Amino acid sequence: MSARTKFFNPGQFLINLSLIIVVFICLFPVYWSLISSLKGRDEIYESDPSLWVKRPTLENYKWVLTQKHTSMIPLNLLNSFKVAFGSIVVQLVVVTLAGYAFARIDFRGRDALFYFLIIVMFIPRAGGLMATYELMDALHLRNSHLGLMLLFPSPISVALFIMRQSFLGVPRELEESAMIDGAGIWQIFLRIALPMVQSAMVVVAIFEFVYVWGDYLITFTLIDKPELYTISVAIKQVTGWFTLFVSSAFSTYGADNAAFMIAITPVVVVYVLMQRWFIRGLTEGILKM
Repeated sequence: MSARTKFFNPGQFLINLSLIIVVFICLFPVYWSLISSLKGRDEIYESDPSLWVKRPTLENYKWVLTQKHTSMIPLNLLNSFKVAFGSIVVQLVVVTLAGYAFARIDFRGRDALFYFLIIVMFIPRAGGLMATYELMDALHLRNSHLGLMLLFPSPISVALFIMRQSFLGVPRELEESAMIDGAGIWQIFLRIALPMVQSAMVVVAIFEFVYVWGDYLITFTLIDKPELYTISVAIKQVTGWFTLFVSSAFSTYGADNAAFMIAITPVVVVYVLMQRWFIRGLTEGILKM
């Protein structure tokens, strides 16, 4: 093997190049939205659009956050955080208990029930949207953030699978030793098993946060009051912007992109802050059968 071949692997080079191309394709729309949100009207509508900002301005962001048609955007952001974190708490409580039960407790029909719950995730939620609407209305949970917090965690298939696999990775010897010392099942669960699956819990929390934050269909169906909208619905519902732009400082297109960037920023921040735990959770065997 020559020195050149030793230090240059054509196959690995092609793989890396392909990944770079994929990353570029995925990130370019975000980059374009970012620079568009920082451009004024004149720069946006130049005959030769540029790939960078020549005269950056925050007027688009200022307009989105201060105009009466969009003045509830900060409130809608708080609504999204409220619903997202409430849904995360509910789902983590449910799937940690259920995951431990499926991993450690032997009961009749355990495997059949588990596989049934896994199959359920292939059923599209939109198919039962009308039934969901009628049920939530009958329970007086429509137009309620509490209703969303209880509804969003209901598809537990993926989260349950992750937590079950994580609990299966906890050595039984630790639990057996604690049992010999007189610990009950709740003590074993809370003091031994649960601390050892924290990375998996972070993965579940991030998945749920992204899902709830970006949901439009369910929230728009169950919420009628603008002051209760989440950010994804609020941005879509803002109409008539084009009639309000009288200044050359900003444009409809720039304000749209500013609103999009406001909406996606919390998701990016959460992932950046939790990425170490997220990657750790994915590499600790939670996705192994």
